[in-house]
Amino acid sequence: MKIVHASNFSLKRKGRIFYGIPYKLSNGLTRSGHSVFNFCDRDVADSYFVGVRAVGVSHANRKLIDVCEQIRPDLLLLGHCTIISESTLLKIRQVVPAIKIAHWNCDALFNPRNFERIRSLMPIVDASFVTTAGRYLASLANAGGRITFMPNPVDCSIETLRVFERNDVDNDLVFVTSPCERTSEKAQLCESIRKRIPNLKFDVYGLSGRTGVFGAKFFDVIGNARMAINVSARNDIHLYSSDRMSQLVGCGLLTFVDRRTGFDAIFNDDELVFYEDRNDLIDKLRFFQANDSERRRIAHRGWRKAHNALSGTLVSQWIIEATFREPVSAHYSWPTRIYGEGYPGSAVGSDRERVLKHRPAAMRDRVGLRRQVSRFARTRKQG
Repeated sequence: MKIVHASNFSLKRKGRIFYGIPYKLSNGLTRSGHSVFNFCDRDVADSYFVGVRAVGVSHANRKLIDVCEQIRPDLLLLGHCTIISESTLLKIRQVVPAIKIAHWNCDALFNPRNFERIRSLMPIVDASFVTTAGRYLASLANAGGRITFMPNPVDCSIETLRVFERNDVDNDLVFVTSPCERTSEKAQLCESIRKRIPNLKFDVYGLSGRTGVFGAKFFDVIGNARMAINVSARNDIHLYSSDRMSQLVGCGLLTFVDRRTGFDAIFNDDELVFYEDRNDLIDKLRFFQANDSERRRIAHRGWRKAHNALSGTLVSQWIIEATFREPVSAHYSWPTRIYGEGYPGSAVGSDRERVLKHRPAAMRDRVGLRRQVSRFARTRKQG
């Protein structure tokens, strides 16, 4: 089918987020045989007249209408195109009556501004997709549209590193973040790790006056570390994470994730390292610093799960099927419950949302790792 994908394709920023979700979804759609036309509303607005975005907003909206009129797409896929108005979408429906419109969003639902943006679009689009599950997702069930979860995708042409195979890596651990309201908490966590594991080679970006990293340098940085911590603005929201997690796991780093995120509903304890609290994180960092073969083994399994189960091709396929109400063609590893209009029984449900078949094995993996870490900690104290 023909698809117009309107999102932030970052030409103005010289492609420094070429590994972002917009590119991964467009790649996945193309691999599935669809014709995809990428449209960046921000770049169109910024390039109008004197280069002031506010002046070019109306121009960008008119241009998207013109593009849809020329292409007559089967699907208009909206990403983070915040300057596209609701009236523009209604006009596009008039110009292309048979069009379907879907909206994906990877920002946190606990951000009020983002929450309201999604809510306002739901009655206008055919389906909405967000990278947050649980109660925040369920709270949008009565917003007048259909909404479901989508994971942060991995792309084999972007996440090309296999750190678990390499022997030329300098750092034990890396933490990359962006400034947010919880920067102080992240800084405290990093300082605690440094104090309690002084011999750990630990690289940090985006904190304590050190700028974040983007573009190809981002992959230079994460490719020079064996392990990584994935910490988002909040780590107690079901299946919410920065898309950095997909980049870390997808490049083969052993990735440490707070168990409260609920990602043990998708990955098991033999694919990611889940920690219960700061003390548990410290113990597990020490264990894997000293047990490189285990580090490589689990990182490899996590990498394989991410590329096989969370690929941009699968995620984009899910977007097509849910939007066009097609039969589900794969056993997706994430929750596929659709909340909203036309779906009786879509009221607020359990945060867990599904029980996966691998749960018994995952529990064995968790207990086994816990015993290994405990034995290692006792041996270390006795030594």
